Amino acid sequence: MKGQKIPYLLLHLLSLCAMLWGSRERQTVTGLFSKDVILPCPFPPGNDEVIYWKKENKNVLSYYEQKDQLEGQHPDYRNRTHLFHQNIAHGNASLKLSNVTLTDEGLYHCYVGTEKAKTEVDVMLRVQVLPVCALEYQKTETARILKCYAFHTYLTPNVTWVRGNAYIPETGREETRNGVLSSVRSDQNVINTSDTYYCHINLSHDNWTAVWSMHDQLSKAEGSSAVISCEYSNNALRAKDFTVVWKRNKNASISVLASFNGTFQNHQPRVQIIQNNFSLRITDLSVDDSGDYVCNISAPHSTRLSVTTLQVEHTGNTLTIAIVTVTVIVIIVLMVIVVFCICKKHKEGVL
Repeated sequence: MKGQKIPYLLLHLLSLCAMLWGSRERQTVTGLFSKDVILPCPFPPGNDEVIYWKKENKNVLSYYEQKDQLEGQHPDYRNRTHLFHQNIAHGNASLKLSNVTLTDEGLYHCYVGTEKAKTEVDVMLRVQVLPVCALEYQKTETARILKCYAFHTYLTPNVTWVRGNAYIPETGREETRNGVLSSVRSDQNVINTSDTYYCHINLSHDNWTAVWSMHDQLSKAEGSSAVISCEYSNNALRAKDFTVVWKRNKNASISVLASFNGTFQNHQPRVQIIQNNFSLRITDLSVDDSGDYVCNISAPHSTRLSVTTLQVEHTGNTLTIAIVTVTVIVIIVLMVIVVFCICKKHKEGVL
């Protein structure tokens, strides 16, 4: 085999021969929609490996002469297949399939031929679709908007909004469809920032809830530090896979500042998540740090967004305000004294 190019039809014959003699295994693998999945194919190590992956009559990936052979690859799998080349010599012909789709589901055949043996493995791939829900907060010069999303659902979910204790209608909606899957976006305008807003998504086998609330404005002087609190529930922190993301929303531009996903990460300088309560510490403040700070704590069945507006004043402006305030107080005191003296003199004149 070495140094020879194996014809495409010969690969089919080799696969057929492996069905008649040689070892054979069958496994079932479950992959998540839009994610990567690995289809296993172990074989007894040997030289001059020939690897052939197929699904029904589609050529998924061929390998021989120590490299991938992509000429006959089916277009459905282009730029989505990967063999672990460094492990082939150790008996591993597993295939990584990227960006799994619903049409990828089915029976895959792996044929491996070496100088010592021929092996065929059948792998049944099942594709599972997990709906993804999210709440997004946007601020423009004229409005604050909440966007509630449900991605990758078989049936169009029911989305409801609650402000305080009252149900309210959505202010916008968009639906898209990708084959049998649908995605929905429901919008809500924030009318009163003192109210708490809830987005409830009723899925076919599950429910998901998002909560949005806004804290009082935080004012700080330039050059100082600030700690912005993050509102959360103990149930969210008890979830197995909860995440925390801090963002800043300013002039309709959103920046990711810091996050926690099992480990703490800082994505911008001068910021840090406080580990015991997930508050955000910002040091050496500047006027450019002003904006809406959003803490997003997400668990599999819920999301909570808490927003705090940070206003950073120039040191000079702060001093000016202080001087003006003191001056006004002094003037008021002097006026009171003058009025008191006039009234006293007038009273003495009357007597």
